[in-house]
Amino acid sequence: MAEKASGIGALTTLARFAVPRLGRYLVSGNAVVQSATLKSQLTPVLATVSNKSVLDASFHTLSAEDGAWTDTDVTITAGEEVTLLAQGVFWMSKPLDIRLPPSAALWARIGDGNVFKVTSNAATVVAKESGRLSLIAAGPGVWENQQGEFLGGEVPAGPQGELDVAVLKFEGNAADALRDLAEKAEKPLADLLKEGENRITNAVTPPEGWHYLWRLGEGQVYKPANERDDSCISCTTHEDVGILQIPAERPLSETLTLNWDWIAHQLPSALPEDIEPTHDYLSIAVEFDNGLDLTYMWSAALPEDTIFQCPLAWWDERETHWVIRTKKDVGKWLSEERSIRQDYERAIGGDVPKKVVQVWLIANSLFQRGTGKCDYRAIRLVDGDDVLDLC
Repeated sequence: MAEKASGIGALTTLARFAVPRLGRYLVSGNAVVQSATLKSQLTPVLATVSNKSVLDASFHTLSAEDGAWTDTDVTITAGEEVTLLAQGVFWMSKPLDIRLPPSAALWARIGDGNVFKVTSNAATVVAKESGRLSLIAAGPGVWENQQGEFLGGEVPAGPQGELDVAVLKFEGNAADALRDLAEKAEKPLADLLKEGENRITNAVTPPEGWHYLWRLGEGQVYKPANERDDSCISCTTHEDVGILQIPAERPLSETLTLNWDWIAHQLPSALPEDIEPTHDYLSIAVEFDNGLDLTYMWSAALPEDTIFQCPLAWWDERETHWVIRTKKDVGKWLSEERSIRQDYERAIGGDVPKKVVQVWLIANSLFQRGTGKCDYRAIRLVDGDDVLDLC
């Protein structure tokens, strides 16, 4: 079975990542310039609204250390629109300058409904159920279940910082209300309100049949791609993470293959991706009926055919990475065909699962806050004459 990276190589990567960041921390404390609170910026703007387009407004400070749900005192009826405006920083490690924007750290739930993550710093939600809106600041992948309980029942240790959040509930169309408010506001609030309007009018949604993994939350990472080059899914990640999934159930026979074409335009890391602080990457993965997954990835610095266990907590028990493409291949359309069962036996080992259950696309750029871009086409599971086209 693959193992986590260790030894001189891992220490070298960690030093290359950490030394310049620790140097900046010692000089500046990695200070981030904060705007005035959203309450102080929004209150005078809301006072100019003569109609009843804004039914309710509330303001909240969410502590990264607290790990507690905050009741917003805003009750939502199914079908109503509510906009969450947010600013601030969620520090996963301040000395190492690993920080999340609100779009990666602000989670919500309505009543006893499932948790969900906002998709931007100005996100509008159409309520699927009725109830009180609650908010929490939390990193991705910390959930035990969709009811909002932490892994192991414990608040994650280490995060710092605060998120400043405004909740706006509208009587009618949120896009119109946000546009009206933006015309009355000064920067930077006006830009945040315009972003909120743009996220509604130019929504980025995944291709039909694909969905985001709830554990990491919805995102703006994937969209149907440009048909001019026959691609079907386009991926852009910047300071975020997303796993896109599609059901793809097939018996894990000796002859089952995963076939696809892809092109990487830009990789999100310049360092080896096999330790936690540098684990920013692009990949495609297969999930099996035993809960494990094998992911075929691009690497900026690891040799082709490197196999390693995911360095992230929780994922280290479930995910195995296999480098099949490196930076020398960036900018080229490439066709791939992998024998899934043979790859499983080599990379993971042990009892072979009975079937494949899903195919994933993975993009992460949270740790180093870089940018990754790639496109996919012709993703399919093939077993003789049995072809399951996924895009």
